[in-house]
This record gives sequence, C-alpha cells and structure tokens, in this order.
Amino acid sequence: MLCYVFVLSCVVYILLQFYRTILISKLTKSSDNRIAKNNTTLSDNKIAKNNTTYYYNHSSSYNKINLEPINSLYYHHATTDRNSSYPFISGDTFRAFSDYIYDETRKDNLRSVKYGEIIFVKTDMLRRFFTSRFISIREPFVLITHNSDDSAPGRYIRYLSNPKVLHWYTSNLNQKNLQKISPIPIGLANIRWMHGTLDKIAFALKNHRKPWSQRTTFLYVNFAVDTNIDQRTKALSQALTIQNVQIMKERITLESYLEQIGNSKFVLSPPGGGIDCHRTWEALLMGAVPIVLTSGLDSLFTKTRSIIIDDWSKLSYNFLSLFNSSLDDDHVPDVLYADYWRQTFFKHRNKVS
Repeated sequence: MLCYVFVLSCVVYILLQFYRTILISKLTKSSDNRIAKNNTTLSDNKIAKNNTTYYYNHSSSYNKINLEPINSLYYHHATTDRNSSYPFISGDTFRAFSDYIYDETRKDNLRSVKYGEIIFVKTDMLRRFFTSRFISIREPFVLITHNSDDSAPGRYIRYLSNPKVLHWYTSNLNQKNLQKISPIPIGLANIRWMHGTLDKIAFALKNHRKPWSQRTTFLYVNFAVDTNIDQRTKALSQALTIQNVQIMKERITLESYLEQIGNSKFVLSPPGGGIDCHRTWEALLMGAVPIVLTSGLDSLFTKTRSIIIDDWSKLSYNFLSLFNSSLDDDHVPDVLYADYWRQTFFKHRNKVS
C-alpha cells in the first residue's frame, strides 16, 4: 500500500511539473508577443515624409514599455494625466524632462538639487516658489516656468541677479534685453487637452501640410476676440481689408482647423490670454507663417519663419506679399522640438571655472 502511494505521488509530481512547464512557456510567449506588439506600436510611431521622420507618442497613456532608451529621457516625469508631447514641445513636455517639479500636482523637495539641474515651476506659482522653496536650494540651477498664461519675470526680476539662478527660461516673457532669462515656446497644447491630441496633429502633419505653392488661402483668421479685445479687435479689423482672407466665426474640430492652416500661407496670431499662443506653433508645424506682435518673444520668433510687426495697421496684402515664398516646404523650426531645448538646458550643467 505504501509503495502504491509513493508511486502515485511521483506520477502526480511529474504531471504537475509538466503542466507547469507548459504554463510558463505560454505565459512567456504571451509576454513576448505583448512586448513585440508594443515595439511594433513604437516602430509605427513615426511619420516619414520626404526622408524626414517625425516621431510622436502614439498612445495618450504613458507606458515605459513603449519607450526606446533615448526617448525615455523625455518622459522622466510623464504620467497618464501629464504626458509629454515628444518629439514636439509643450508645457508638459518641458515638465516631463525636468529634474524637479513645483506645480499644482506635486511639490518636490529641492534640497538635493545638483548644479545645473532643471526645476520646472508653474508660472502662476512663482510667488509660493520664491517665498517657500527657493531658500532650500543649495546649488545653482536652471529655472523653467510654463503651463500658465501669466507673464514672467514681472515682480520677480530681482531673482535674475541671484547666483543660484544659472538661467531662467520662461513662456510669455514680457521684457526684452534682459540677462539670464530667455523665452521658450508655449508650444502645442498639452495632450490632456482636446486640442493637444498628438495622434490628430501627427496625422495632419502627414496628410494636410501642403507645399507653399499649392496653398489656396492667403491669410487665415481663427480666434476668439474676447480673450484680448484690444489687440484682437485691431488685428481682425486690419485683416478684413486683405483679399483672400478666411475668417472663421464658429468653432470647428481640431482636424478641420489643422487642415485649414495646412492650406494657408499666413496665419494671424495676436496675443490672447497670454503673450504667446498655441496657434502660432501649430501654424509653424503645419508650414504656415504666423503673424505676431512684437514682444519679449521676438528673439524666439527670429529662429522661425514668422512675421513680427509692431502695429497691426501695417498689415496689408502688399506687405505680406513681400515675404519670400521660395521656402523649404518640409521645414519645421528646431525650437518646436524637445531635443533642441533639452540640449540647450543641459549646456548649463558644465561649470564655468
């Protein structure tokens, strides 16, 4: 009897090991297929156009499995709610590749900041940052302010002379010719907003960005006047005097909007709630030329194909017609790419002896 029990136990053990091996094999294969699928998603996560490859984040949810090592640098603090718009720039893209964050979602301990590291601060939280956290920082750092219509430096200009601030990069810079501070783009809308849907933007870039010579709309106008009644009323009034202008009075979908600016030569982009507008950068991405009012952002726009004017009264058909139309149809300015800005910020990590 004992011998029978022993033999039966051995048989059961062998069968269990056999089925365990099969189960592990299936799970491993399933896992490999899932990773392969993710890798396929990543490799499909690009748009090839005239030998230029534009990479974009295919999914609106953040998943490290989908990231190549080089790209993971740009998703350091990305989350499902605060994803990066890589390879393009947005407020949350700047936030994602910063070293420390001080905004409405998190307030990092800044005592361990190392020389040249990046601190991202929501612009409308500068008062709290400077009065509560700034004193705890021991090493010189790079400051980025974004994700707000507020301008900078404003009342905090005195901090530019503080040796702890190596350089300050801000959206909506409201002063010119200052040392240690530079403008950065408001860029594309963050992915968490409907008008920042990266899949739709990438599709439009591939399918609706027409060559300059094939664009049928001379000037495109699409903005709400009430966000800056003074400037936008003046800009709109002047636009009405120009022939072949398309003025949108009703809301349209993001897809239709991008298709329309991809068919436009010039896009009117007066300031709204803030100095900078997403429209300006959407126009540049889609190959149109934005028309902007002179501001503290001028040094940024000179790196793009933009028209900067100091008075809306100067806007006319003849004035715009002087613009050189013999342009590279595939050009996207470097300042629209996260790579450009990360390299710019990282230059400050080298100590000057």
